[in-house]
Amino acid sequence: MKVIDIFSGCGGFSIGFQQAGFTVERAIEIDDNACDTYADNIGIEPVRQDISELKRSDFGKADILIGGFPCQPFSLSGLQRGFQGNSGEGFNSCLTAIESSEPSVFVLENVAGFLKLHGGVFLKIALRELEKLGYECQVLKLNAENFGIPQKRERVFIVGNNIDAGVISLHQYQQPSLSVRDAIDDLVGKEYNINNHEPMRHSQRIVERFAATKPGECTRDAMDRDPSLGTAKITKQCYRRLVANEPAPTLVANFVTTTIHYSQNRNITAREGARIQSFPDNFKFHGLKTRMSWQRGLSQFEQIGNAVPPKLAKLLGIEVKMMLNGRRKTKNFTRLHHSLVDDLDSEYEQVMEKIRCKARTGKKRGRKSKYQDYYTFLENCNVGESIEIPASLKENVKFIETAMRRRNINFSIVEKSGKIYAVKLS
Repeated sequence: MKVIDIFSGCGGFSIGFQQAGFTVERAIEIDDNACDTYADNIGIEPVRQDISELKRSDFGKADILIGGFPCQPFSLSGLQRGFQGNSGEGFNSCLTAIESSEPSVFVLENVAGFLKLHGGVFLKIALRELEKLGYECQVLKLNAENFGIPQKRERVFIVGNNIDAGVISLHQYQQPSLSVRDAIDDLVGKEYNINNHEPMRHSQRIVERFAATKPGECTRDAMDRDPSLGTAKITKQCYRRLVANEPAPTLVANFVTTTIHYSQNRNITAREGARIQSFPDNFKFHGLKTRMSWQRGLSQFEQIGNAVPPKLAKLLGIEVKMMLNGRRKTKNFTRLHHSLVDDLDSEYEQVMEKIRCKARTGKKRGRKSKYQDYYTFLENCNVGESIEIPASLKENVKFIETAMRRRNINFSIVEKSGKIYAVKLS
């Protein structure tokens, strides 16, 4: 039974279906680092291309299609712009892939916010369009912690079939919660001796803050409690210490900045994150451990945080196999009959107008470094050109030095006539 994996990332979905006995014949992924990881571990070379640029004939035929389309537009913690958001067109690519590859069964994954964002209008649109292709669709909201995975991770799975195969259920696979201590405690002391198990090198100041952070608490809490730890701008979304005897919170793409080890005064490593996601230890991640915003390619942490937990994917694969073998005939669909949603387009347009209005009037998220103008100048100027730096920034010139080093740009600081200049060398 042949599988095609779209938006395959590093391969969490694929390895789970392989473990369930399927043959993954084709994968599509735009990021080179994720593709390198996928090829090394899954054993096939992905199509390294933007899926929206593929022709229908490029997809090939498949028995099963799986894929986790981009979730940022549907996350309740994001801008919530749905199909109009950055990468929001990903669902349309799913429709094209399904129509082209004609699978008997598909499984699509996204964040739990997809269920209720803007009253669930995006889910309603998605189900309507999938039904138009001839598929009966089932919506599952699954929490990884209920299936022996040490992580509180809620995700939505849309399972569709066009072979009158009924619905699937994962209740019989539920297990007691697994704690992070159970999952990763044996990795302490093995740093640098296992693939992707290299701790971050924290400054002594950060180590002190981590040491003062209690289980379940974030470093901001510790700093508010003890002013001697400093006044750095750290939000309550950053650096939360794991609780040893509980599952981890959801590992997101930037979990390197959100998670502190429960017993060590450091972030968890990529390998520890992979364990929490249920990846096997022989699964090796390629690319940078972490990356700055200007660096291309997904980091190891981003690949892990974006993935479908392989153990959960395997259970879904087992159930899909039973559907294909005619052993799933329970009929309890709540079909989205088109006659009941005649006003869906109107509802959708009202929501999109609110989103467009918010985009026109809302403030941009994030903050700009006060050194950004100097970064940009030194990146774009010719060798030998210089930019004057205010004397007030002289003591903080290390910030610029670090940023330029990461960009592979050499420069020097020159004092001339009482003024300070940064001169590009190469």
